Amino acid sequence: MNYFTTLNKYIPTLLFTAVFFLLSLHTQAQQSQSGTIKGQVMTEDGKKVLYGTVSLNGKYSVKLDKDGWYVFDKLTSKTNTVTASIMGLASQTKTVTLNTGEEIILDFTLTADAESLNEVFIVGNKYKITSKKNSEYVSRLPIKNLENSQVYSVVDKELIKEQMALTVEESFRNVPGAAPAKTGAGMPSFFSRGFQTSENFRNGMATYLRTGVDLAAVERVETYKGPSSTLFGAQMTSFGGLVNYITKRPYDHFGGEIAYTMGSWDLSRMTLDINTPVKDAEGLFVRLNVARQTENTFQDQGNSTTLLIAPSITYQVSDRLKFTLNADFQSMQGITPAGWMVSPTLGVNSFNHLNLDYRISLNDNSLVSKQGSTNVLLDAEYKISDQWTSQSRYAYGAGNYDDLYIFDFIWQNKSSVDRILRTFTDEKDVRKNFQQNFTGDFKIGNFRNRLVVGFDYLSSFRSTRYDGLGYAGKVFEPANLDDLGATPVIRIEDVESILAKRNTGQNQTKESTYSVYASDVFNVTDQLLVMASLRVDRYIGDGTTNTKSRVTLGNYNQTAFSPKFGLVYQILEDKLSVFGNYMNGFKNIAPKIQVDKTVSVFKPQEAAQLEGGVKLDFSDKINATVSYYQIDVTNSLRNEVTPQGTFVIQDGTQKSKGVEIEVIGRPFSGFNYVASYGYNDNELTKSTASAPGKRAAGTPKNVVNLWASYTIVKGKAQGLGMGIGNSYVSDAFIDNTNTFTLSSYNLLDATLFYNRPKYRIGIKANNILDRQYWVSDGYYARPQKPSNFMINFTYKF
Repeated sequence: MNYFTTLNKYIPTLLFTAVFFLLSLHTQAQQSQSGTIKGQVMTEDGKKVLYGTVSLNGKYSVKLDKDGWYVFDKLTSKTNTVTASIMGLASQTKTVTLNTGEEIILDFTLTADAESLNEVFIVGNKYKITSKKNSEYVSRLPIKNLENSQVYSVVDKELIKEQMALTVEESFRNVPGAAPAKTGAGMPSFFSRGFQTSENFRNGMATYLRTGVDLAAVERVETYKGPSSTLFGAQMTSFGGLVNYITKRPYDHFGGEIAYTMGSWDLSRMTLDINTPVKDAEGLFVRLNVARQTENTFQDQGNSTTLLIAPSITYQVSDRLKFTLNADFQSMQGITPAGWMVSPTLGVNSFNHLNLDYRISLNDNSLVSKQGSTNVLLDAEYKISDQWTSQSRYAYGAGNYDDLYIFDFIWQNKSSVDRILRTFTDEKDVRKNFQQNFTGDFKIGNFRNRLVVGFDYLSSFRSTRYDGLGYAGKVFEPANLDDLGATPVIRIEDVESILAKRNTGQNQTKESTYSVYASDVFNVTDQLLVMASLRVDRYIGDGTTNTKSRVTLGNYNQTAFSPKFGLVYQILEDKLSVFGNYMNGFKNIAPKIQVDKTVSVFKPQEAAQLEGGVKLDFSDKINATVSYYQIDVTNSLRNEVTPQGTFVIQDGTQKSKGVEIEVIGRPFSGFNYVASYGYNDNELTKSTASAPGKRAAGTPKNVVNLWASYTIVKGKAQGLGMGIGNSYVSDAFIDNTNTFTLSSYNLLDATLFYNRPKYRIGIKANNILDRQYWVSDGYYARPQKPSNFMINFTYKF
């Protein structure tokens, strides 16, 4: 029985057990000793606070009731620290000594008026838009956005919820210059600064996804622009940027929500988010997120069922030591969308001219793929002193295909399509990542230093069995678009009968990387900051062994150095800064056997970025970044035809330059917007004979994103709001010869929602203009959803 089927069989029992366990923990949290502390929390204009929490000794919290009151009872006699807080506003802390049997009234007055509190509740962290730029991962240092010479974007949970986004690639529509894509097996991917990335970090650590990423377990999505190998290594980074999704963590009071979403093509989605502290084990917090979704495709064949189970535990042992354990288990079962390719004989330069209805897939519902992803992270954080912190982290990431069937449709002409099936009949991929960081914030003389010194170990193992059906001898008949009724259907029985006659061995690949790095932000003055960073990376590739032939190929070792420098000058402290950076990226390249049987050993491929710009941050009104960058790639491999044959040589180059603008604003109460523009000009300056001077495949020149929303924050209609957004992606090419165009597209979306303390109702219309469009991963293209809708109801507790 496969992983997916097992989870589906036992999910009702798992959910019941998990919810019962967490509710039991919450019940335990209500029981204990003697003595009471209670009080009321008010605003400075005398209004009661309804949506805040009050914590006791930093380890247990309760929500305020409908009159703004809190109660801690059955307490032992001791000194207690009580903190009243509400999201987006400054908290207040008071300390009291409680005697046996005593009842203490302890009130709080928060420095905010009632309208501000309403907006915090309804709008969330976007009320303080500066918080959208908070990231503990981008530099692994305690520095603010205006102190950071690198450009990055953060898509927070409020924006995700407002847009009713379900997958990580949907969040990319809020990232400057990012054009969403998707790999053949469904992993999230995007183009940025002229390059494509399909690897995804999770909480700053390695993953090995073989599914998409369900946003039910995600707190926010961070994208870091430019080559980032200095802190994140080479195996998972792109020269254009990287994705780091941050998972939901436990918090210090009981709460959660359950939601149901329905929509077009029989979309049915249920999610659960439940959190509780465990009072009998002070400092222990538990959270569970679950999501299950079924949906048919907009085409005549295709469907998918996905499942997510994501538990998380935090244990604050003391004020110095904290442990975190979180995991997510994701599975997908369904029909993998085909990848469209074009032949030079096609005779047209756009999919818009093809002789095939947009809603016909040429696929078959019997070709069911089964995929799974598992991620586990254990984190131990210890405060060594007031200046130094130790963080030890271990991540396990695994992906698997029980079966994966992907059609390649190669368009030979407007009436004929070759059907090639790529089959992965079993595959398992594992990454293990250990990381040790020491972070300091200290002074040398009068000069402040924020320093991280770290060690990183990453090992990867991949075992795959692959068969291509159709490459030799045209195993399957081409599809005749003039008479689809006469085209034979390719079913799972046909595929299995062919595979049964084959004896394909597994290919097993092992590799590991040992790295050390250091990064320091040095305050020359309070306004002038300098960053200097360096990584030393030792890559050990054990090669690929075939279990049938027992032959190992491609084993090699390589050492690389990756520097990074940055400069920031704050013209107005904490408000306006100018910045510049030099960033390095690299990719390891295996040796090649040439046509004359010699072996060529190569250097790592290198990318060097120069960037400069301006960052603006005016508290809760506007946050903006404008930057210009240039990325030069060297040591690329290219083919060169000689009289002796085609040789692979390492002198290929590529250049990418452009401008990115991001503006996040809150001009008045209840109104928020996120706007961005990205322009990219890239070319293969030295490549194969047909490619020099051409753009890289899949990369658009212009990307424009806008999302704006307004919510009523006072009066009888409080909580009623709407949002509208538009994403524009310009033309791109599906090939490096730039002869076949992926047409530009414009996506208009809108939401209507009603948000109250106990529930939320949302309606979403996607692709309102009903555009037919395709996205590419740089190799294949896939048709995307026409207009569709969703309705969501969420109950909060």
